[in-house]
Amino acid sequence: MLITCLRHATAEPHADPMADAERALVKKGKDQVVRVAEFCRKHALLPAMLYSSPLRRAQQTAKLLHTHLPDCPAIEVVDWLSLGADPHAIIAELKILAAAGVNDVWLVGHEPAMSGLVARLIDADDDSILIKKASLTRVQADFSKSAAGQLLWSIPCALMSVK
Repeated sequence: MLITCLRHATAEPHADPMADAERALVKKGKDQVVRVAEFCRKHALLPAMLYSSPLRRAQQTAKLLHTHLPDCPAIEVVDWLSLGADPHAIIAELKILAAAGVNDVWLVGHEPAMSGLVARLIDADDDSILIKKASLTRVQADFSKSAAGQLLWSIPCALMSVK
């Protein structure tokens, strides 16, 4: 199974009394997602399934990707990608999808779950991976084997050339 992690783009800073779940993307974040979508289009990267955390900034990231990436599938909002998600629980959901024949999933979520997920998939230390905002990280995982997955690539938004 191909698993592509897209950490949500840059959002409003933490500030009271706004609930963390309600933080929205700022202009920089919206521009980041458009850049990611252009990069994906240029390199023929298209999810088969697109899952998002229910938090506003993640859903906005997924919606902008869907809007700016032709043929991008509809977004499925799932609680298992919420803020504070356990990477083991995410892997359990990915195993269910893999058993159902899903081969290419994109996950829009948060830190530290995205980095923790990638670390567990490739059998690395948790603190050895850091997923930047609006970056794409792709892992190949074979859940029918006990061996670790393979990190295929990780590209921060700032390095995504679209020209």
